[in-house]
Amino acid sequence: MSFTDTQVDILFKLWRNRCFGKGHMLIDNLLGGFPSHIKDHIQEELNDLIKKNFVIKKPSKHGKAVFINYEYKDKIADSIKKKYSFL
Repeated sequence: MSFTDTQVDILFKLWRNRCFGKGHMLIDNLLGGFPSHIKDHIQEELNDLIKKNFVIKKPSKHGKAVFINYEYKDKIADSIKKKYSFL
């Protein structure tokens, strides 16, 4: 499975914040780290990752949150390491 550069950026942000299962990130906080002129594009890419089950959405008491599906951890790690070689 190949990811777009934007999807890799989203996955990297979740990865470096250790968002696996119980450790999750609110969607608003995830989008907050990207430039404001591409937030719509980031949201579309995030929805695509959710649809393909690489990222899981769950409700929390502060809003909708997302985390990386642990079943795909190795595939995601390989894709992130291709772009961010320092991992």
